[in-house]
Amino acid sequence: MFQKMHARLSHLFCSRAQAQNPQAGFTLLEIIIVLGILGTLMAVLIGGIGSGGTKAKIKETGVKAANIQAKLLQYQSDVGNLPSTADGLQALLQNPGSSSKWGGPYIPNEDDIKDGWNGLFEYELTSKGVKLVSAGPDGQAETEDDLTYLQGREVENAAPAASDEGN
Repeated sequence: MFQKMHARLSHLFCSRAQAQNPQAGFTLLEIIIVLGILGTLMAVLIGGIGSGGTKAKIKETGVKAANIQAKLLQYQSDVGNLPSTADGLQALLQNPGSSSKWGGPYIPNEDDIKDGWNGLFEYELTSKGVKLVSAGPDGQAETEDDLTYLQGREVENAAPAASDEGN
Protein backbone atom coordinates (compact mmCIF):
# COMPACT_ATOMS: atom_id res chain seq x y z
CA MET A 1 0.00 0.00 0.00
CA PHE A 2 2.79 2.43 0.91
CA GLN A 3 4.54 1.65 -2.37
CA LYS A 4 1.42 2.50 -4.37
CA MET A 5 0.95 5.78 -2.47
CA HIS A 6 4.62 6.58 -2.86
CA ALA A 7 4.45 5.93 -6.59
CA ARG A 8 1.41 8.21 -6.95
CA LEU A 9 2.92 11.07 -4.91
CA SER A 10 6.46 10.77 -6.17
CA HIS A 11 5.63 12.34 -9.53
CA LEU A 12 4.47 15.46 -7.65
CA PHE A 13 7.61 15.89 -5.54
CA CYS A 14 10.37 14.17 -7.51
CA SER A 15 12.01 14.29 -10.88
CA ARG A 16 11.30 11.47 -13.36
CA ALA A 17 14.62 9.76 -12.50
CA GLN A 18 13.82 9.79 -8.80
CA ALA A 19 10.27 8.52 -9.40
CA GLN A 20 11.65 5.49 -11.20
CA ASN A 21 14.23 4.86 -8.45
CA PRO A 22 12.75 5.73 -5.03
CA GLN A 23 16.17 5.38 -3.38
CA ALA A 24 17.69 8.14 -5.55
CA GLY A 25 16.92 11.01 -3.13
CA PHE A 26 14.63 12.52 -0.56
CA THR A 27 11.12 13.68 -1.21
CA LEU A 28 10.00 17.14 -0.25
CA LEU A 29 7.76 15.64 2.41
CA GLU A 30 10.70 13.79 4.00
CA ILE A 31 12.78 16.97 4.03
CA ILE A 32 9.93 18.93 5.65
CA ILE A 33 9.54 16.28 8.36
CA VAL A 34 13.27 16.28 9.12
CA LEU A 35 13.35 20.09 9.26
CA GLY A 36 10.36 20.04 11.61
CA ILE A 37 12.11 17.59 13.92
CA LEU A 38 15.33 19.63 13.86
CA GLY A 39 13.39 22.82 14.57
CA THR A 40 11.69 21.23 17.56
CA LEU A 41 15.01 19.98 18.92
CA MET A 42 16.59 23.42 18.51
CA ALA A 43 13.68 25.07 20.35
CA VAL A 44 14.06 22.63 23.24
CA LEU A 45 17.83 23.12 23.40
CA ILE A 46 17.65 26.91 23.22
CA GLY A 47 15.01 26.96 25.95
CA GLY A 48 17.30 24.85 28.16
CA ILE A 49 20.27 27.09 27.49
CA GLY A 50 18.33 30.19 28.53
CA SER A 51 17.54 28.85 31.99
CA GLY A 52 21.04 27.40 32.27
CA GLY A 53 22.46 30.87 31.65
CA THR A 54 20.63 32.25 34.68
CA LYS A 55 21.91 29.41 36.86
CA ALA A 56 25.45 30.03 35.61
CA LYS A 57 25.19 33.75 36.42
CA ILE A 58 23.91 32.95 39.91
CA LYS A 59 26.94 30.72 40.45
CA GLU A 60 29.25 33.36 39.00
CA THR A 61 27.76 35.92 41.39
CA GLY A 62 28.37 33.58 44.34
CA VAL A 63 31.99 33.07 43.32
CA LYS A 64 32.49 36.82 42.96
CA ALA A 65 30.92 37.43 46.40
CA ALA A 66 33.30 34.90 47.98
CA ASN A 67 36.25 36.50 46.17
CA ILE A 68 35.22 39.97 47.37
CA GLN A 69 34.98 38.63 50.91
CA ALA A 70 38.54 37.27 50.65
CA LYS A 71 39.80 40.62 49.34
CA LEU A 72 37.99 42.43 52.16
CA LEU A 73 39.79 40.22 54.69
CA GLN A 74 43.09 41.12 53.04
CA TYR A 75 42.10 44.79 53.26
CA GLN A 76 41.22 44.32 56.94
CA SER A 77 44.57 42.64 57.58
CA ASP A 78 46.44 45.59 56.08
CA VAL A 79 44.34 48.50 57.35
CA GLY A 80 43.05 47.09 60.63
CA ASN A 81 39.34 47.32 59.86
CA LEU A 82 36.87 46.77 57.04
CA PRO A 83 35.77 49.62 54.78
CA SER A 84 32.81 51.59 56.10
CA THR A 85 29.51 51.32 54.26
CA ALA A 86 30.15 54.83 52.94
CA ASP A 87 33.57 53.84 51.53
CA GLY A 88 32.07 50.66 50.08
CA LEU A 89 33.78 48.29 47.71
CA GLN A 90 35.55 51.17 46.00
CA ALA A 91 37.99 50.95 48.93
CA LEU A 92 39.30 47.78 47.30
CA LEU A 93 40.15 49.74 44.15
CA GLN A 94 41.27 53.11 45.52
CA ASN A 95 42.58 54.25 48.87
CA PRO A 96 39.68 55.95 50.63
CA GLY A 97 42.26 58.14 52.35
CA SER A 98 41.39 56.95 55.83
CA SER A 99 44.56 54.88 56.32
CA SER A 100 48.20 55.09 55.39
CA LYS A 101 48.38 51.28 55.67
CA TRP A 102 46.26 50.73 52.56
CA GLY A 103 48.11 48.18 50.41
CA GLY A 104 45.84 47.98 47.38
CA PRO A 105 44.44 47.91 44.93
CA TYR A 106 43.08 44.61 46.19
CA ILE A 107 41.21 43.81 43.00
CA PRO A 108 42.38 44.56 39.45
CA ASN A 109 39.31 46.42 38.13
CA GLU A 110 35.71 47.38 38.78
CA ASP A 111 34.39 44.32 36.92
CA ASP A 112 35.47 42.22 39.90
CA ILE A 113 32.97 43.99 42.16
CA LYS A 114 30.08 43.41 39.75
CA ASP A 115 27.66 40.50 39.83
CA GLY A 116 26.96 38.05 37.01
CA TRP A 117 24.59 40.53 35.35
CA ASN A 118 27.20 43.32 35.37
CA GLY A 119 25.56 45.21 38.22
CA LEU A 120 27.56 46.55 41.16
CA PHE A 121 27.21 44.69 44.44
CA GLU A 122 25.62 46.72 47.20
CA TYR A 123 28.01 46.69 50.18
CA GLU A 124 27.03 47.17 53.80
CA LEU A 125 29.06 46.70 56.95
CA THR A 126 26.62 45.29 59.51
CA SER A 127 26.90 44.08 63.10
CA LYS A 128 26.93 40.53 61.66
CA GLY A 129 29.70 41.30 59.18
CA VAL A 130 29.96 42.18 55.51
CA LYS A 131 26.70 42.04 53.59
CA LEU A 132 26.78 42.02 49.79
CA VAL A 133 23.59 42.22 47.76
CA SER A 134 23.22 41.56 44.05
CA ALA A 135 20.11 42.96 42.37
CA GLY A 136 19.86 39.64 40.53
CA PRO A 137 18.57 38.93 37.05
CA ASP A 138 16.05 41.77 36.94
CA GLY A 139 18.63 44.38 37.97
CA GLN A 140 16.17 45.92 40.44
CA ALA A 141 17.16 46.25 44.10
CA GLU A 142 14.90 44.92 46.86
CA THR A 143 12.99 42.43 44.72
CA GLU A 144 12.44 38.67 45.12
CA ASP A 145 15.34 37.66 42.89
CA ASP A 146 18.01 39.59 44.83
CA LEU A 147 20.96 37.52 46.03
CA THR A 148 22.28 38.30 49.51
CA TYR A 149 25.64 37.22 50.87
CA LEU A 150 26.74 37.59 54.47
CA GLN A 151 30.44 36.97 55.13
CA GLY A 152 30.74 35.62 51.56
CA ARG A 153 27.99 32.99 51.94
CA GLU A 154 24.56 33.19 50.37
CA VAL A 155 21.70 33.72 52.80
CA GLU A 156 17.97 34.00 52.37
CA ASN A 157 16.76 37.52 51.71
CA ALA A 158 15.55 38.82 55.05
CA ALA A 159 15.07 42.09 56.85
CA PRO A 160 18.17 44.27 56.55
CA ALA A 161 20.64 43.91 59.39
CA ALA A 162 21.43 46.95 61.53
CA SER A 163 24.34 48.95 60.19
CA ASP A 164 27.56 49.21 62.14
CA GLU A 165 29.22 52.43 61.03
CA GLY A 166 31.56 52.60 64.02
CA ASN A 167 34.52 51.41 61.93
